[in-house]
Amino acid sequence: MTPSSRGRSLRASAVAVCSAVLVLAGCDAGAQPDEPARDKAATEKPVAAPVADSAARVDWKAAAYAALDCTPRTEWLADGLPAAAWDDATVRTTAADVTGDGVDEILVQATCPAAASTRADHVVVFAVAGGATEVLGVLGDELFLPEATVSLDGTTVTLSGPTVAGEDPSCCPGHRGTVTYAWDGVRFVVAARSEVPGSSPAAVALADGEHVGLLLSVGADEVVVDVVEWFEGDAARAACRADGVPVDESAWCTQYYVRGAGDGGVPVQVSPDAPLRYLDLETMETVALGDVAELAGTPWVSENPDAGGYTRFRTADGVITAMAGIYTP
Repeated sequence: MTPSSRGRSLRASAVAVCSAVLVLAGCDAGAQPDEPARDKAATEKPVAAPVADSAARVDWKAAAYAALDCTPRTEWLADGLPAAAWDDATVRTTAADVTGDGVDEILVQATCPAAASTRADHVVVFAVAGGATEVLGVLGDELFLPEATVSLDGTTVTLSGPTVAGEDPSCCPGHRGTVTYAWDGVRFVVAARSEVPGSSPAAVALADGEHVGLLLSVGADEVVVDVVEWFEGDAARAACRADGVPVDESAWCTQYYVRGAGDGGVPVQVSPDAPLRYLDLETMETVALGDVAELAGTPWVSENPDAGGYTRFRTADGVITAMAGIYTP
């Protein structure tokens, strides 16, 4: 089962924690945080105590830990855990305008210290104005990323890397995921999310031509697809016999056959002009889509081919130019 991503739990032994990051630079160990206030409404944005001069004077470790509800140092020590395991944990910070207001925010990447379990990386976004800090968002709850790579592009923040999901043990991520957040003028919202089996990104782009695969996830102008080797008719019968698969009167081996399913997903961009169609399994009618993200929540986006089916798509220059569902009886 996936462990808790943040917050408190009972601890029996201690481990040091340090986040890994590519874009965020500059560790700031900081001082110990005070106990976070407990009498605020859950929907109220926490505001730190006023700082003396500027963002450079803020204890970002304390501020981020309070926003993440990490165990305070006093409770850590009260549980009999070594001070060094808490004190040596670090955070990483960077300044960037991710809200588009012309003023830099402070982004702090942090992982709550944990004694006996893995915690996920998060990014806490702070506004700094008038000598006070305000939490604009806590990013990272949608995926369990033990060591996230963080990248920024305008008013979007993307976290990616190996993830813990499904039956993965907490020690050993067996999936890879990406989640992108966008500022909508009020808060950060999820703009795209994908997670597929496998711990490494795709090494090569798909060759131009026609392909068949399982749609594992869809996002804004992108899909993650498990590309398979597809056979139909006589070719399906021949492939089944070559693989030692019995050929009977069912559609499997007589109408179609698949090799290579479950080998992992490949992210592929979708052209905004690509014709997109899928089969509505309730009405058995073909549905045209204006945006690939509209496939989210349909049976066609699944690791299980029995849930919906396979998708045929054409690529040119590494981009999908047409896509349609395949009905498999």
